Amino acid sequence: MCRLLGVVSRDPIALDRAVAQEIEPFTAQSEIHRDGWGVSWFDDEDVPSERPAPLANPRRPQIRRHLDVARESAAYREAVAAARGPMMLVHLRRASPGLPLRIANTHPFREGETVFAHNGQFDLTDPLRDAILARGGPTPEGTTDSELFFSLITLHQREADLTTAVQRAAAELTDLCLQHGLRVPEALNCLVMTPDEMVAYQQHDPTQAARHQKVDMYALRYRIDADRVIVASTGIPQTGYLEVGERQALVIQRSDLSAGVRPALEDPGR
Repeated sequence: MCRLLGVVSRDPIALDRAVAQEIEPFTAQSEIHRDGWGVSWFDDEDVPSERPAPLANPRRPQIRRHLDVARESAAYREAVAAARGPMMLVHLRRASPGLPLRIANTHPFREGETVFAHNGQFDLTDPLRDAILARGGPTPEGTTDSELFFSLITLHQREADLTTAVQRAAAELTDLCLQHGLRVPEALNCLVMTPDEMVAYQQHDPTQAARHQKVDMYALRYRIDADRVIVASTGIPQTGYLEVGERQALVIQRSDLSAGVRPALEDPGR
């Protein structure tokens, strides 16, 4: 399991100012989630504009990732200080058992102008990996289950808006797990960010939670303020926060800071 923190601000602002009250308690969780970290943002001068076609002129995100413990890392502090923009996210990794600590396995991941960070896991066998890759999405650089989930999202983005792509990918991945005789995913919670919007998706199976785990470990909660929308995993003060529902998605628009919840798909294939 990992920790997620995302913020969309009304105006360009430094990350450590945008989440001034949250960043230290969030960072403190790296004492447990100590298998690396990542910070990503879009430069504040990258204002939304009309483009002739999606990805015709991709706006590349800034991404900094390291394998050390965030709370003890000078590089992490530098990344948090450097991050500036309306669109920013932070990930603290706690690696799934058996997955190596490599930069290629460290979130967030990028494909074009889309950034992805995951909190959760699912049973991954070679046949399941082959089935996911056979769908035709991007081939992961690393060995994580997370990046395979992202591959499916990217695949669905070719024919659907970002939020629908996330929900369809999660539904398809759940079905593929069952088809291969595996459990449903323990959790597919994620943050997905483009230059224009951020999507927070929640899906988890409470029956798979470890005994030592807090019951809300996989909850994704959000708060809408006048100058920002923040979404985060538990473990930080969350007064006034609402929770993203199961298989629902919170969609935050950069252009006007609007935020709304997309209901679970009734028919994920559509």
